[in-house]
Amino acid sequence: MLIVRGGNEGEPDTNLETIIVPVDGSSLAEEVIPHVAALAKGLGLKVTLLRVAATAAEFSAHTGYQRLEGEAGIHFPGFEEMAKEAGDQALTYLQKLEETLRGQGVDSVEHQIVHGAAANVIVDVAQETPDNLVAMTTHGRSGPARWAMGSVADKVVRHSGDPVLVVRVA
Repeated sequence: MLIVRGGNEGEPDTNLETIIVPVDGSSLAEEVIPHVAALAKGLGLKVTLLRVAATAAEFSAHTGYQRLEGEAGIHFPGFEEMAKEAGDQALTYLQKLEETLRGQGVDSVEHQIVHGAAANVIVDVAQETPDNLVAMTTHGRSGPARWAMGSVADKVVRHSGDPVLVVRVA
C-alpha cells in the first residue's frame, strides 16, 4: 500500500529524491528491497538504509539488567562490548544490503545507524530528509497481537507526514 498525503491544495507532493528503508536484520524487513530497487532505478532515487539500534535503557528494559553505579547496584560489564559487536554486525549487514541494491542497478545507496526507539527514529529521519518516501514491511497484525506488540509501520504512517510504502508480508 502506498500512502501519499495531499498537499496544500489537495494535490500530493510528488517530488521524491530519497527512499528511506528501515531494516532490522530480519528477512521480513528485507522483503521490501525488490520494491525499493525498482522504484529507485525507475525514478532515479537515492536509497538510505536505516538501522535502528537499541539504547542502553531499551536494552535494560528488555533484558532486566540495569547498570547502577556503586556496590549495591547490579553491574552488567559486557554492555559496551555487546553494543560495539552489535554495531559492527549492523554495519556489515547494511554493507551487504548496499551491495545487493547496487547489484540490482541502484546507483546511489547509503546507510545510517541511529540509536533509539524504532518508530521515533524512523519518523525523525523522515522529517529531517527532504522529499522522501519511507518504504517498509509490516507483519499486518491486528487485534490483541497489535495491541501487545504495537505497530512501527502504523506510527510511521501517522506521524512522518511523508509518503510511505508499506509491504505486508506473511
